[in-house]
Amino acid sequence: ATKILNGVKMPILGRIPAGIPFEAIQEIIDYEEIPEEWLTGGREYFGLKVEGDSMNPKYADCDVVIFEKANDCENGQDCCVMVNSDDATFKKVIKFTDSIILQPLNNIYPPIAYTKEQIEKLPIKILGIAKEIRRKV
Repeated sequence: ATKILNGVKMPILGRIPAGIPFEAIQEIIDYEEIPEEWLTGGREYFGLKVEGDSMNPKYADCDVVIFEKANDCENGQDCCVMVNSDDATFKKVIKFTDSIILQPLNNIYPPIAYTKEQIEKLPIKILGIAKEIRRKV
């Protein structure tokens, strides 16, 4: 992140599918400004552009979502999730003792469930928790 007059300039690192997982893109495609105070306590953020409609109506295709970097989340939070070490997806995370469900918000798409074994073997990892939506009109 780069400091600017009223905040910090943060790169948007590519597109996150709001559909099936795909290889995460690490190219910088744009920049967004975030408040400098968000960075207190060592917190870090990244931005991704939504691709697809599985997180409609809350998140639309082409929205930029600012994520706070995290390796865990609360049950029911919307998260960027890594699947198979190099695929990322954007879903609501529903946690159980022995499994996890990645739930689209758009009910035309089915949830994807992973067992405790799959979570460890694939692996399934939380990368960030959605903090803010940036929408252009």
